[in-house]
Amino acid sequence: MSAISQLLERMRTLRLPPGAAAGVIAVPSAGDELAREVGFLFKRLDAIEQRSQTAIERARAEAARIDAAADAERRRLLADAQSEAGRQAAELLEQRRTGVEQARRSMLEVAARDAERIVRRGRDRTPAFVDEVVQHLLEGPR
Repeated sequence: MSAISQLLERMRTLRLPPGAAAGVIAVPSAGDELAREVGFLFKRLDAIEQRSQTAIERARAEAARIDAAADAERRRLLADAQSEAGRQAAELLEQRRTGVEQARRSMLEVAARDAERIVRRGRDRTPAFVDEVVQHLLEGPR
């Protein structure tokens, strides 16, 4: 509590001085005079305090609303990000599958061409090889 708040609170709660005489005679005290001088301020201060409390309550309510909206937006963004990540992962997986399938087909085509070339070479060379083997057998050991 600030010093001015403490002073004003003390002035607000001033009472008659203790003792029987003060209650019967109602002798003015310095507190009574001070209270009359600044009494009008208390209504204004009470109104200001009430407005400040209202403003604080409104600010807290607005902060809670903003916090709730931010939390909802965070959840929405997270869901969007997860959905986008899933979509991108599926797209990347499909691209890789397509690439692997193309590589597989390409390898099979190369292997088929190589096998065909080897078979053709074998067929082309077989008669000469057979002639050479037969010639060698006919000649006998050397």
